[in-house]
This record gives sequence, structure tokens and C-alpha cells, in this order.
Amino acid sequence: MKKIIFLGILVFIVSVGVGFVYTRLFYDAGETPQSVQFQLNNIEDYGTQNYTKLQTLEASSEDEKLSPNARFAIKEYYDECGHFNFKYYQLPTEIVNMTRQEIEDHYDEYEVEDFENDSVVLTKEINGLCDEHFYVTLENDHIEVMKLGADGSFTPYQKTDISREYLPEEDVKQLEEGIYVYGSGKINSVLEDYE
Repeated sequence: MKKIIFLGILVFIVSVGVGFVYTRLFYDAGETPQSVQFQLNNIEDYGTQNYTKLQTLEASSEDEKLSPNARFAIKEYYDECGHFNFKYYQLPTEIVNMTRQEIEDHYDEYEVEDFENDSVVLTKEINGLCDEHFYVTLENDHIEVMKLGADGSFTPYQKTDISREYLPEEDVKQLEEGIYVYGSGKINSVLEDYE
């Protein structure tokens, strides 16, 4: 029991001593508790001012305008075949220095998918097929490439000099049924198989 009382008194004396030393340090440095509170208030004011500036910067980013050197692209999505057509174009001068909202108003049939001051991408959904669907077939005893239209019709796209008479019977049967090709860049590689 005496040990507990002794430890209690010892803790009390140490606490009073630490409090006294801590108070003396503030007074010796010329700072009073009021000046410490003043500094804390200044820190709060500084944080509030910077938060207000940050909000102002975020709000002003909505007014970002399109640069004269910006890249301009249009992306079209064809719902029937599920393909995209993505092309870069020369930037129209009438949309230079426009904001995102102004461009959306100018191109009401398109949606602005991506907008930054140095690039803009417009998108549009189109009902139908894209113009990259072809069939390689035999017409008038020669191989011909036909383009598949959105309405399912075929129009001549490219005629070749590859004659039916030089083709194996298996290839002739395939070509009479028609060979589907997606992408104009793949047509030449299909035709090379029959040369």
C-alpha cells in the first residue's frame, strides 16, 4: 500500500514539473498561449483560402477551349455490324477556341466523347453496316470483288483479270458461293491466294 501511495506522489510531482518546464519554454521564446492560438487561426485561414482557390481552379477548367493545333477525330459506330470507323480530319476553323459545350451545340448530331484543349473526338451511332464489308465472287468467268451495301445489295467494287479457267474446281465452288471479307485492306491478300 505504501508503494502505491509513493508511486502516486511521484507521478504527481513529475507531471507538475513537466507542465512547469513546458510553460517556461513558451514564455522564454516570447510566445504566450494567445500567440499560439493566433498561429493556429492563421493556419486555418491559410487552408481555407487555398481550398477556395482550388475550387476556383476546378470550376474554371470547364471553360477550357480548343487550341488551333488540336487533333480532330470522328468515331462512328455501326449498330448492325458492331464495327467502328475512326478517322482523323483537319480541324475545322470554325470550332477553334470553342468550349466543349459550344462544340456539342455546333455538332448536334454527334456526341463529344473526349475533349481537351489539344484534341477532340466526336462520336455518332449509325443504323446500318459500315462500308468495309465485301464478297469475292465469280462474275463473267473472272474474280470480282463486290461491296455489300447497308440494304443487303451488292455493287461492283473491283474487277480482276483472274480467270475461272485457271482455278481448281474447289476454288471455283468457293468463289461461286462468295467469300466474305471484312476490311478493304484484306482484299489483296485474299486475291493473292487465287493468282
